Amino acid sequence: MIVVLITGGGSSLVDAILEAFEFVIGDYRIRLVDNLESAGEARRFQGHTLNIELDTEADISDADLVIDLDQSYLGDAFVMRPELSMVSLAQRLFENLPEGVIRSLHGVVREPVVEVKGGVEALAGQVTQLFSGRDPEPMPFGGALAFNSRLLDDSVLIDVLREMPALGLTYISLERVQSDCFYTVSASLWLQIDSAYSGRFKDMATEPYQIGLGLAPDTGRVELDAPIRVMVRTLDEGWVHMAIAADLERHLWVADAKLALTRRLESLA
Repeated sequence: MIVVLITGGGSSLVDAILEAFEFVIGDYRIRLVDNLESAGEARRFQGHTLNIELDTEADISDADLVIDLDQSYLGDAFVMRPELSMVSLAQRLFENLPEGVIRSLHGVVREPVVEVKGGVEALAGQVTQLFSGRDPEPMPFGGALAFNSRLLDDSVLIDVLREMPALGLTYISLERVQSDCFYTVSASLWLQIDSAYSGRFKDMATEPYQIGLGLAPDTGRVELDAPIRVMVRTLDEGWVHMAIAADLERHLWVADAKLALTRRLESLA
């Protein structure tokens, strides 16, 4: 039996992960750990009660797979951590493309506040403060975000994207924006590609192209098995525009956690 340890066990993301794990068959046991605020709370999983252990007291040496939601794990077990939203999107869309197919990648990615620790609660607080006629508390965004947006440093994102084989030779120029969406990540991307692969990009579309998805996505909370929304428009020879929207937690991070579990089970079978 393998032990799956989930840090940040009191978060809403854990509820979605446990829902996705519910029908994963295998010889594994789940442990949840978190700080004093959440320790002692209980979650239901496969007919059993999981009590959240206090992270400073729990012996986690038996973990085989760690889903490190709060970025606190320092051990040697196999670790899955939530990726930056654009990285997670790119892995799904481009990982099977040969190197050099995408010659340049330009656009804007708008990240949701759930990507920031405590961001959902902080944004809700800013909205309340504004409606009460008060100046919003700037942390953790560094300023007012409600009904607004803020530019973020793009260098870390671009460095990670360039580590992907499909983007190793790609010129990348992205504007990274902290949006005031709670859960939805959206991207408006212009790609210069090898025109021989135009059909591969058209096949990525999940629905007909709509103007404005990247600016005003209407994707909210979704079912766990719902697909990422992808719209594709081919332009002049060798150019493609992609408009993408996804629930960062339920589309991307939950799927990453489920894939990590199934792969770990397969590797130990």
